[in-house]
Amino acid sequence: MKIRLFQLLLATAALAVAAPTRDTVRISVAQMNITGSDLAPGTDRVDMLIPWMDKAVAEKADLVVFPEYLLGQFHLDSPIIDKLRAEAKRRNLNVIVGGWECMPGTKITHPPAAGSYSNSVIVVDRQGKIAGKHWKMHAAIGSESPFNWPPAPGELGENTMNLGNENGVVDLDFGRIGLMTCYDGYFFESFMMPSLRGAEVLVWVNSRPGMVEPHIIQAASFITCTHVVASNTSNGCGSAICSYPGWKLDVAAPVPESEQLITATLDLKQLR
Repeated sequence: MKIRLFQLLLATAALAVAAPTRDTVRISVAQMNITGSDLAPGTDRVDMLIPWMDKAVAEKADLVVFPEYLLGQFHLDSPIIDKLRAEAKRRNLNVIVGGWECMPGTKITHPPAAGSYSNSVIVVDRQGKIAGKHWKMHAAIGSESPFNWPPAPGELGENTMNLGNENGVVDLDFGRIGLMTCYDGYFFESFMMPSLRGAEVLVWVNSRPGMVEPHIIQAASFITCTHVVASNTSNGCGSAICSYPGWKLDVAAPVPESEQLITATLDLKQLR
């Protein structure tokens, strides 16, 4: 019965996926340094993304993936997002980047008011449209716990944000992707569920001092039959691109404090 249910889920997901138009996709990941001053109110955070977008274009990438947090606090309907959309369209480039999405009608404050924001990853397509987004589902809290739970008494941070209730799954011109953010990746359902919904590339966006674990990336690729892409900031490092079946990382940036763009071409036809 369980096997039959699994087969039905896969069949339903396959039917829902838009007809693929590409057999390969070329993806870049920007492992870059960010500081508190980069995200200060009034700074133009898109400006620091543009050189990396240009590097991705030079690598003939279809998609560039940035770390978590880089947009700072924003509203979806705002000049900073309009600029991001325009820069992606100008370069004919799909872009994924994270930040603190403030709810419509709320005021941006520092720190943000409880319930007024989410840790969000947004996807901008080549036409400059917001193709989709993902709200982080698992809050990284519990500063005194090795397991990020429970929260410490009076702890704020992600303990005050609105959580997502499912992975973002987005159709781009090359195929379907699934999204997750940082601590989401420690719950294996975060990889499994978008793959069951037809995602061929899973994108794990991070911004943390600890290295993104290669064994998690490789295991996720093998078990979900997907390609896996992970981004991180340079202080944590470990950004990587891993093609199915996950025997090895195609390319990685494992050196702490190293800023670099990594790029690889992934075979989509192999998965179909």
